[in-house]
Amino acid sequence: MSQQFRIMMLGVGNGFVKSTYHNNALLEISRRRYLIDCGALAWQSLYELGLGFEDIDGIFITHLHYDHCGGLDEAALYGAYAARRKMKLWLPAPLQHALWEQHLRGTLENVADGKTSLADYFDIQTVEEGEPFWLTAGISAGDAGADRPPLSMRWMSTHHVPSKFSCSLVIDSRLFYSADMVADEALVSRLHQEGITDFYHDCSFDSSPVHASFEALCQYPAAIRQHTYLMHYGEAPSGLEEEALCGMKLLRQHEWRTWP
Repeated sequence: MSQQFRIMMLGVGNGFVKSTYHNNALLEISRRRYLIDCGALAWQSLYELGLGFEDIDGIFITHLHYDHCGGLDEAALYGAYAARRKMKLWLPAPLQHALWEQHLRGTLENVADGKTSLADYFDIQTVEEGEPFWLTAGISAGDAGADRPPLSMRWMSTHHVPSKFSCSLVIDSRLFYSADMVADEALVSRLHQEGITDFYHDCSFDSSPVHASFEALCQYPAAIRQHTYLMHYGEAPSGLEEEALCGMKLLRQHEWRTWP
């Protein structure tokens, strides 16, 4: 059964554009909030919304670029020494070792405090490819004290930087969220045939070997383009009109979109 949720992009930028922040998303189901990626500017973006660490129930990380995981240091340290709680952290299995050893250990390892692993900072759930995991809904008025059904998620490996792991998400069996990836018409066509109705897709208006170019996305079938929402584009070219997007739409920073 489909679950009602909503998504806001905390940013639609790439790693270098400051005005539209990093390509991370805030997902809300009932009264609980989760992050898809946590880049170096994620907490600043949340602050501008009047939100902070205490308002976030968990994080999923798609890959290890700083604009997608550079805010985890702050989450770990604030959780351990200020909030005194471990935030839920969902990790694709290939990232579990690398996130600590190659990214966070130099900052977070504190032998004197007995903090020598990622599990000392986060409540970790390691997830295998294709394995479903669930985001729990909060209790709302009228629910008679019962939680609403959880929101299903699963990840799949997708192509971004050669030889480096990166993945995308399927949310509630109806939304594909690409994180960072090159154009892959075969993949999105298969997902569309399997019932995915909408696509949040990485897009670059400039030439890039590791992101989906706008020109390549315009080659996707029309039935898919009409339900494709572009992110990671940074700043859209000036004068760009909606009719010039080949049927696709631009996601905007700090705007909610609700899924009934």
